[in-house]
Order: sequence, then C-alpha cells, then structure tokens
Amino acid sequence: MNVLIVYAHPEPKSFNGALKDLAVAFLTAEGHQVQVSDLYAMKFKAAADRDDFLKAENPDFFKISA
Repeated sequence: MNVLIVYAHPEPKSFNGALKDLAVAFLTAEGHQVQVSDLYAMKFKAAADRDDFLKAENPDFFKISA
C-alpha cells in the first residue's frame, strides 16, 4: 500500500517528529511504500496574504473573499 504522511511541526525532534518516524519505520517494515511531506521543511505557507494575488479590487483594503 502507498502511504502519504503529511507532517507539520517546526521541531523535527519533537514528540510529533518521533511519532512520524515511528510510523514510517513501522509501515516500511510491514512492506508499505511511505512518503512524507514535511510542510515546514518545504516552507509551506499556511495562510494567504497580499503576495498570493496578482491584483486587488481595492489595493487599500485586503479582503481574501473578494
């Protein structure tokens, strides 16, 4: 089975990081193909801001839902 783990924690040595590593080791040992997407390592931006839009209806007021 193919398994994708989406991991998002700023500290790789955290408890969450240890759980991710344990899951990868266990699933791999069971014969699964495991891929990890580490959102912090990828510099994933979780929130939209002005830089994500080419133009704004009103450049003086930033409103995502517009």
